[in-house]
Amino acid sequence: MRIIFSVTTLAVLAACTTPATTLKHPKTQQVVTCGGSATGSFVGGAIGYHVQKDNDAQCVQTYEKQGFVVIERVEK
Repeated sequence: MRIIFSVTTLAVLAACTTPATTLKHPKTQQVVTCGGSATGSFVGGAIGYHVQKDNDAQCVQTYEKQGFVVIERVEK
C-alpha cells in the first residue's frame, strides 16, 4: 500500500512542474536554467502553476535581453 501511495504521489508531483528552459551566453559560455520547478503548484495549485509558468517566461525574456540564447526547452 505504501509503495502505491509513493508512486502515485511522485507521478502527481512530476506532472506539476513547469517547463525548463536552458539558455547559454555565446561570449561568456555561462549557462542558466529558468523553470522546471513545482514550487508554484505546491503553494497555489493550478493558479500557482500558471503564476510560476509566467515567472519562468519572464526569466527567459530577461536573459534573452542580456544576450543569452535558448539551447534547450524541456516540457515535463
